[in-house]
Amino acid sequence: MKFWTRAAGLLALAAPVFAADTRVFEAKSLQTCKGWDDGVLSVNLFEVTYKPSTSLALANIYAQFKYTGKVKLELKLLVYGYELLQKTIDPCDFHVPTLCPVDLNSPLEFNEQGLPIDSSSLDIPGVAYTVPDIDALARITVKAQDTGKTVACIETRVTNGKTVNQQAVAWILAIITGLGFLASIVTSLLGHTAIATHVSFRTLIFLGFMQSMAVAGMTSVTQTPLVQSWTQLHQWTMGLVQAKFLTKICTWFQRATGGTASDLLYSSKNSVYLAKRSAGALAKRAAITTQGGTEQTVRGIERVGFRISIPASNIFLTGYLIFYFVALVVTVGAVFLCFVLPKIAQKANNAKLDNAASATAEWKTYMRGTFYRLAALGYPAMCILCMWELVQRDSPAEIVLAITMWLVMSAVLAWAIFKVFQRAQVSRALKESPTYTLYSDPVCLAKWGFLYVYYKAQYFWFLVPMAAYVVIKSFVIAFGQANGLAQVIILLIVELAMMVGTCVFRPYMNKTANSLAITASVLNFLNAICLLIFSGVFNQPDLCTGVVSVLFTLWNAIFCLVLLCFLLTSFYYAVTLKEPTGRYKRLSDNRESFRLSGAGPENRMTTELLPLEKAIKGNSADDFHSDSRWNINEPGHDTARYRPQSQDQFNQPPRSPMNDVLEPTLPLIPSSSPHSHSPSPHPPASPRFHPGARSPV
Repeated sequence: MKFWTRAAGLLALAAPVFAADTRVFEAKSLQTCKGWDDGVLSVNLFEVTYKPSTSLALANIYAQFKYTGKVKLELKLLVYGYELLQKTIDPCDFHVPTLCPVDLNSPLEFNEQGLPIDSSSLDIPGVAYTVPDIDALARITVKAQDTGKTVACIETRVTNGKTVNQQAVAWILAIITGLGFLASIVTSLLGHTAIATHVSFRTLIFLGFMQSMAVAGMTSVTQTPLVQSWTQLHQWTMGLVQAKFLTKICTWFQRATGGTASDLLYSSKNSVYLAKRSAGALAKRAAITTQGGTEQTVRGIERVGFRISIPASNIFLTGYLIFYFVALVVTVGAVFLCFVLPKIAQKANNAKLDNAASATAEWKTYMRGTFYRLAALGYPAMCILCMWELVQRDSPAEIVLAITMWLVMSAVLAWAIFKVFQRAQVSRALKESPTYTLYSDPVCLAKWGFLYVYYKAQYFWFLVPMAAYVVIKSFVIAFGQANGLAQVIILLIVELAMMVGTCVFRPYMNKTANSLAITASVLNFLNAICLLIFSGVFNQPDLCTGVVSVLFTLWNAIFCLVLLCFLLTSFYYAVTLKEPTGRYKRLSDNRESFRLSGAGPENRMTTELLPLEKAIKGNSADDFHSDSRWNINEPGHDTARYRPQSQDQFNQPPRSPMNDVLEPTLPLIPSSSPHSHSPSPHPPASPRFHPGARSPV
C-alpha cells in the first residue's frame, strides 16, 4: 500500500511537468500596413513573445516615433483574413514613459522587458495555439486620443511555434528517394531492365514533383506561412541543407576569393521580415520595411535560405557542394555495386540472378551512364542556383564556378540528347521504329537510356520539350526575383504549355505513368494559378488568400502521399525481382522484344536482336507469319528445315535471323552486307524450331 501511495505522489509531482502549457504567440518583425507608409514610425528591431500561462509579453523593441502626443492603440487579430479579435488599448496602462505620451525625441525601446497582459481579456480560442503555420496577422492602428486621427498603421505576422516543416520528415523523404535510385541501379545491374525502368520512373516523378514544390517556394510572390513552410519542406531537393561546418566552409571560401559575407542572419540589432507582398518598394532586394528603419525584408531564394539558416551569400555554394557530395556518394556506390553484384550472383546460384552484369566487361559503360544520370538529376537545382549567382555575385570565384558548372552540365545533357536523336535517325534510315536502335544497343541503353526509356518509342522526342521546360523555368526563377508578378505570369504560361503537351500526346510508357504525369502537370498548373492569386494582382480579400493557401497545401500533400505509396510498391518488385510489366497493357512499340535476353554476361554486349525470343517463351507466332521472309507456306520454303530434330535443340538459345555484317561507321548497328544489296530470301540454314509449333519452354 505504501508503494502505491508513493507512486501516486510521484505522478502528482510529475504531472505539472508533462502538462506544462506550451501555448505561445511570437512576432519577430514589423511592417507598415498595405497602402500606408508616411514615415511616422521607423523600426529597427521588433520581437515579442506572449505566453498565456504567464500573462506576460516579453518585448525586445527598438523603434522611433516621429510624433508627439497621447495616443491609443486599436489591436486587430486577423486569422486567415477573418477578424478574430478587436480591442482598444491605452498605452498608459503599461506605465511605459515613451508611450504615455509619445515623445518625438525619446525612442521606443524595450530590452527584454515584460509587459503584463491579461489573457482573459484577449479571449483567444485555444485552437489558435495548435494549428500549424497559422496565418495570423496582428494589426495595430495608432490614433491620437484627442482628435481620433490615425497617426500610423503597423502589422506583424504572429506564429504559434507549430509548423509542417519538420526536418525529420524531410530526412525520411530523402532516404526513401535515395533507396529508390539505389534499387533501380541494383536491378539494372542484375539484368532486370523492366523492373529498373519502373522503379526509376516512380522515383523520378516523386523527386520531380517535390522539386516543383521547392521551386514554387523560391518565387518572390506573396506566400502565407503555411505555403512557405510546405515548400520549405522540399528544399533539400535543390541541395539546400543547413550544416554549420558547411556554412563555415562557404563563408571562408567567399571571403578568401574577394567576396563579402552576409551578416543579416546573425544580426541581433535588426529584424528580418519574410516578404508578404512583392510590389512597390518591397520589390527591391533586402528592402526596408519602414522609412528610416533598418528592419529588412527577404523574399524568394533569400527567404528560403534565411528559413534554413543559410546566409544569402552562401546559398549558391551550399547547393554546389551538396551536389558534388551526392555525386561522390553515388559514384562510389555504383563502382562498388558493379564489382560486387556479379560475384554475389555467381555464388548465389539463383536463376533470377543469372542476368547480372559482367563487371569486367560493362562497368565502364555503367559508370558513364551514372555520370549522365547525375547530370540530369542535378540540372534543375544547378541551373537555378548557377543563374541566380550571376545576379547575386557573391565573389568572382563563385561566378566562375557557376558559369563553368552550368556550361558543363548543359553540354553533357545536350550531347546525350543529340546521341539519342542520332540513334533514332538510324532507325528511320533503316525504315524501322525508333525502338529498333534505341533498345537493341545495350551501350546506348546503359548510357542514355535514362532520357527516353520512360517514353513510348515514337515519343522519344518529348525529352526535348522536357529539357526546355526545365531551362525556361529555372531562368524565370533565377532572373525574376525582383518582379514576382512577371515571374509567376511566365511560370503560368510554361506550366500551361507543359500540361497541354502531356495531356495531348500522353508520351509516357504506359497508362499508369501517363496518369501520374498528367496529374502532376495539372497540379503544377493549379499551383501557378495559386501563386498568381498570392501575388495580390486580383486584390482579393485576405480570407480568400488564406483559403487558397490551405487548398494549395492540401492537394499537393495528398498527391505527394500517392506518389510515395506508388514508389514504395515498386520496392516489392525490386526485392522479389518480379516483373511489373505483366500488370499493364503491352506497349505498342514492343520494346522488350528488342532488348537482349542476357542469358549470360557474354551475350549482353552483342548486337544480335533475338526476334524469336517471344515464340520460345510461349507467345503467339503470328508476328512471324506476317513477315514474308518467315512465311513457310510460300513456295520455295522447305518446312522440314524448321522442324526440330531433338528435344535438346529447344534448350539452346535462338539464333538471329539477320546475316548482315556490322557497318563500321555505325558501331553495334546491323546494316546491309557490302557483298549483297538484297536480303537473302531464305532464313538461316540452321533454325532451331518450327514457327507454328508450340514451345515446350
